[in-house]
Amino acid sequence: MALQIISKTTADAWIPEIWAQEILTRLRANIVLARIVRRDYSNNVAQRGDTVNIPVPVTLSAFDVGDTGTQNVTLTTKQVVLNKFKHVPIKVDDLALAQTAPNLMEDLTGAAAQALAEAIERDLFALYTAASANVGTAGTDITAATVRAAKKTLDDALVPQTDRYLIVSPKDHISLMGDSSLAPFFAQANPEAIRQGILPNLYGFQVAMSQLVPVVTGTPSTTYNLALHRDALALVTRPLPAPMDGTPSVVVVDPEGGLSFRMTLRYDVLAKSHTISVDILYGVAAIRPELMVQVKG
Repeated sequence: MALQIISKTTADAWIPEIWAQEILTRLRANIVLARIVRRDYSNNVAQRGDTVNIPVPVTLSAFDVGDTGTQNVTLTTKQVVLNKFKHVPIKVDDLALAQTAPNLMEDLTGAAAQALAEAIERDLFALYTAASANVGTAGTDITAATVRAAKKTLDDALVPQTDRYLIVSPKDHISLMGDSSLAPFFAQANPEAIRQGILPNLYGFQVAMSQLVPVVTGTPSTTYNLALHRDALALVTRPLPAPMDGTPSVVVVDPEGGLSFRMTLRYDVLAKSHTISVDILYGVAAIRPELMVQVKG
């Protein structure tokens, strides 16, 4: 989906839109959990402060026809505080030279996007502590049986069958790929995916690997993979305003990935250098922790 420019100063040509597009492309490529969870990237600023209220879906019961009873509906919300303000400053001593070296600019924008993506992913993964249940054994690679246990836990909690995800660490991803009990399934389901190192859907989960799955050092160390419904966690971002002093900037929203970031540029006359800053404002929260299970490995 094309980049949506919502605010831009046009007086300076040092920040071509292609840089912002490159950052957006790299952000999409580096996020896993952020792409899965519920996202709110409305252009509307949170009312009177830095807290956004996310509605929690209503649960209702069915009654026999003829029953005159009613059930009260209480609309509830969970708060997400916009308290994550991250930025990546980049100093370039000779920007004109950098513009003639596209590989350098590609490297810089790629590194900036990766740094922001890692910050967002780590904050989301840190919410694993809110999970209402856990399966698996610390220090032991997960197997197909562990995944089935996670499925049963979600099933017993009446979690919807759709939009379920299993996010695993590199070691547990390899463990599942090598699980002999899954070999016949892999051979029939999607052998090409396995050859490319990608796990197909498993027991109703869309499986993804992330290098940022939390590992808590101990004896033994514990890897906290996650089995979750997308409604378990929320990521809220808000577009930052263009600088009021006219500093050249680009503020963008990604309709596909649900992220918003801002690029600004300043020139230091004495140092003869430009400073590019890429920043983002967001908040994360466990909205429905009962829809999430720790899968220990």
